[in-house]
Amino acid sequence: MNRLKGFTIIEIMTTLLIASILIGYAMPSIQQLQLNNLMNSERNRLTSSLYFARYYAITHQYNVIICPSLTSRNCDNQSNWHQGWMVFRDDNKNRQLDEDEILLKSEDAMKNDVIATSSRYRQKIRYNSMGFSPGTNLSINFCDFRGKEYAKSIIISNAGRIKQSKPIADKVCN
Repeated sequence: MNRLKGFTIIEIMTTLLIASILIGYAMPSIQQLQLNNLMNSERNRLTSSLYFARYYAITHQYNVIICPSLTSRNCDNQSNWHQGWMVFRDDNKNRQLDEDEILLKSEDAMKNDVIATSSRYRQKIRYNSMGFSPGTNLSINFCDFRGKEYAKSIIISNAGRIKQSKPIADKVCN
């Protein structure tokens, strides 16, 4: 007589118990990975716009402004980059998008979990025809609900160079 081979209920329960323990350990790591990827994606999207603005200013020999904007028609004069931003050619150097000037690019708001803010004293970034960004160095800090420990930053120097790093200031993500 042939005896059927299979698993006993005890073997199945033991396998399920071990699998659930391993999944329990892996889930927080997967969630952290997803949150890091979301923040990096949004930071890269803004960095891409900054590189585009600088490149356009150099190649076309115009002043270019990038600023936070909800409407893509006016700069918000705030430092909330997570609500969206726009890039425009500033022919008359008044740092405002006028009717006869060209809107080069506009971006929608970032995902809900990411907040990106800069200093309230420098809400607009201007690139001149040589690619410089005159004024003080600017940091745009990216935060989420995890706080300062996971914060990231974009730093724009006076020379117009863009660098991604950890935040320099202590008071970010408050």
